[in-house]
Amino acid sequence: MTTDSPRTRKEAGPSIHVVRARKLLFGGLAGGLAAALICLIIFSITGGAQGLRSAALGAAMVLFFYVVGQLVMVAFADAGARSLMAVSMASYTGRVVVLGLVLVIFEKNRDAWQAIDANTIFITTVAVIVGWLVVELLVFRRLRIGIYDTEYQGPGSPDETDETEAEAGAETDGDAADRTDPHSAGERDDDPNGSVSGSAAPAPREDGAR
Repeated sequence: MTTDSPRTRKEAGPSIHVVRARKLLFGGLAGGLAAALICLIIFSITGGAQGLRSAALGAAMVLFFYVVGQLVMVAFADAGARSLMAVSMASYTGRVVVLGLVLVIFEKNRDAWQAIDANTIFITTVAVIVGWLVVELLVFRRLRIGIYDTEYQGPGSPDETDETEAEAGAETDGDAADRTDPHSAGERDDDPNGSVSGSAAPAPREDGAR
């Protein structure tokens, strides 16, 4: 039995799981960047430099969160279910902690960050999240994910019924052959007196009969 080495698998190209994870990454990134670009244009017009900086900060946080998470999925796409779940949870926890620290720093230094508009950050964050998820869902719907399931066959399935009928037919043919064979065992069994078993015994003669 031979197994593929890592070098052979690398030369053969990425697996289907890696390809799918990359498609989801590129699709989500395209949607997020499109939403971020729209927000940057709108808030730069309505809010000037302050709106542009705020929108850029909100978009950067969302893109960082999703890009890092999807890159982890690409890197561990071929791992087992438990390993993938553990890595995903660790990545998610780390990203949440980083974003939480950013928000805490912003809250404590709000006066020093007068050039940042919280409402613009919030709107941009929601818009980029929606853009990422919508495109990612569209890409996911187009993925070719094969599902293979064999048809269930119960105890009385047609295959088993055919086999049972074939065995019963073979036994019936064998019994018929035994009955028609004159040399079969049990058909003739001479007793010590020369009579044949199964034949009718001769009727006793009466004393006056000639």
